[in-house]
Amino acid sequence: MNRARVATLLLAAWATAFWLSEGLLQAIADVSLLVAAVLALRGTVLPREARGPVRLALALAGWQAVSPLVARALGAPGFPPASLWLHALDTAALAAAALLGAQVVRWTWPEALFVAGGLLSLGLSMLQHLVRWSVPIPGFLRVPVDRVHETFGGEDRYAAGGFFFHRLRLAHASIAALGPALATALRPAAMRRRWLAAALAVACIACTVLAYARAAFLTALLLVLVAGVAVARDARVRAAVVVLLLAVAGAALMSPGWHARLGAATENFVGGERALARSAGWDLVHGHPWLGVGFGNYRQAALSRQPVTGITDLLSRDAHSIALTVWAETGLVGLVLWLLLQASLLVAFLRRGRGGNPVALGAALSWLGYQTLGVAHHLPFHPSVALGFAFVWGVGLVHPGQPSAER
Repeated sequence: MNRARVATLLLAAWATAFWLSEGLLQAIADVSLLVAAVLALRGTVLPREARGPVRLALALAGWQAVSPLVARALGAPGFPPASLWLHALDTAALAAAALLGAQVVRWTWPEALFVAGGLLSLGLSMLQHLVRWSVPIPGFLRVPVDRVHETFGGEDRYAAGGFFFHRLRLAHASIAALGPALATALRPAAMRRRWLAAALAVACIACTVLAYARAAFLTALLLVLVAGVAVARDARVRAAVVVLLLAVAGAALMSPGWHARLGAATENFVGGERALARSAGWDLVHGHPWLGVGFGNYRQAALSRQPVTGITDLLSRDAHSIALTVWAETGLVGLVLWLLLQASLLVAFLRRGRGGNPVALGAALSWLGYQTLGVAHHLPFHPSVALGFAFVWGVGLVHPGQPSAER
């Protein structure tokens, strides 16, 4: 089996697992890392724009991997759990997606499975949102219903958020997929391709609505607005984007549950749980500004300061902010590497997008969504979300793969 077939098979599996199981997605990403390492040793050539982000992703992953050792040498009480320490591989997954994507010649199966997974997730979310979940199924397939039984404004939700997904994981992964879907739907392309992309975009937005995920829903509206202004070239298409925005916003505002969610959003962010989580994060930064407490050590470090910060066990997992959590865990070294990685990704996407590449433009929209969500959520807390964005960004750096490299 040649390189192109192996790469296509792995990316197709990655596109399928994107919507399904976190464990399956991590397994596929780990196999992809091994295959990508072999490809790199055999001299795989990446497009020029992709080389900087890939190197920075590997550098950040390397620092995340060794930072607990550094923190331990400086007096940290112990090492992080292996399950958290190994999340450094999620950062390196970006490089794997790019190296695999550079080999692909035909994208039919990865793209088709990606669209099908998004539409299926919407259908299952609607089923679980509207139907009480009482059907006995195997435990490894079952949504932990107790985690998603919530009532907002009198609306009972049974297992809203997807078949295999906790509601926030699905909503945030939908933001990763929304960027490429919008860019493909709004740029000149074959009509069938544009309609499928539009269907996926609608499904992604609807998933955020059904999940009652405030930040994801508002981010989705922002991405639609930016795509309509910056990506669409036809006035009629822009008008359609405005209609879509108004329809989605109106549908959400008609819901009593959404009224309750949006009404509590500002209070929660400014003075509620997220404010408490950020203050605990700043406390760790002040105590360990240069090298951090060690990647994966955030929770035990935060809990050790509980008498001072008043942080709760539930909120001690991260600072509810990507940049602040990165700084607290990996210090200024890790923060600088993370900022350089994010800046290099945006520059690469925009350079490729200027040439008319809709996938690169979609990756840029996805990047914007990541930064917006990252103000209030630590997205890498859910590995499936981190690996979802890694998939979209890695493909955005190299698509359409081998034909581009040969030209």
